[in-house]
Amino acid sequence: MHWRNVPDHEYSTQAQAYHAAAKKLARLLDVDADPSPIPDLDLCPVLSLYRHALELHLKIIVLGEGANFLPARPDVLSVSKSHSLAWLAQFVTQIVTALHWEDEFRTEGIDDLTAFKELIAEANEIDAPYWPFRSPIDPAGPAALKTNVLRFLRRLDSLLELLDQTADSLAAEWYLHSHPPSGDPFVH
Repeated sequence: MHWRNVPDHEYSTQAQAYHAAAKKLARLLDVDADPSPIPDLDLCPVLSLYRHALELHLKIIVLGEGANFLPARPDVLSVSKSHSLAWLAQFVTQIVTALHWEDEFRTEGIDDLTAFKELIAEANEIDAPYWPFRSPIDPAGPAALKTNVLRFLRRLDSLLELLDQTADSLAAEWYLHSHPPSGDPFVH
């Protein structure tokens, strides 16, 4: 992705497109629809799409309105080239903390910033360069692996929705900061 000279809405559209594609593929792996084990390689594209959607959502916050709430704006080139979800999430954590949004920054399966960081650390283990990789082996067997992966993907769905809402909230918050209300409601 080239973050320069590309309208911000395109990043959001791309992030949502990766998330939608990941969800469609994940539905094909659903336990109820097909109780058979998932071949390891079938997990790779699903996990890669989720990881990429997550990376884009984090970058949207860090390079978008969220940067306005950091003590120093992050270097655009460094953020653009990074594939480290943990590094990008540190900025998001700083933004949430600076705005005192810790109580609001939660969703199903993510009760606090610690749970956010733990899920990010888990997702960060998916190969960033999207090279072929092996999925984890579950000692309980292939059926348990399938159940655990689908549970993990549902948590990622919740996180991606939270990040999308956070990006929208940051835009609104920055507008309020940069356009303080005047005494007259009819004066803009």
